Amino acid sequence: MESNTFEYPMIIKEFHLDTFGHVNNATYLEIYEEARWQFITDNGYGLKEIKKTGLGPVILEIKIRFIKELKLREEITIFSKTKSYKSKVGTIEQWILDSQGNRCSEVEMTIGLFDTKARKLVLPTPEWLKAIS
Repeated sequence: MESNTFEYPMIIKEFHLDTFGHVNNATYLEIYEEARWQFITDNGYGLKEIKKTGLGPVILEIKIRFIKELKLREEITIFSKTKSYKSKVGTIEQWILDSQGNRCSEVEMTIGLFDTKARKLVLPTPEWLKAIS
């Protein structure tokens, strides 16, 4: 299962920066998360659906690579794409391009759908698969 590529534009703001004047490594994870939430929300699986069903996304593993620093007021686009989903586990790739098309960072993560009541991973529902496609 390979999904369409979701694009999420944003501008690097002051609160994204560390004392070196560029985006801090931990902030990259927040930026990627913001784009993922928009990805699934736009596909009908936002927080309202998660609260209603008790099923929501969890990250099981993250591999991140920093390629080019991001600085204040840079316009970037975060791309998100589901690469695969087998049984209870899927793989999502995300990457950031600056306004010149340079790849600045990339991440590959292993994800699952978590039942908040049973406290365990479950098989993906049709609604969840639609949200990440």
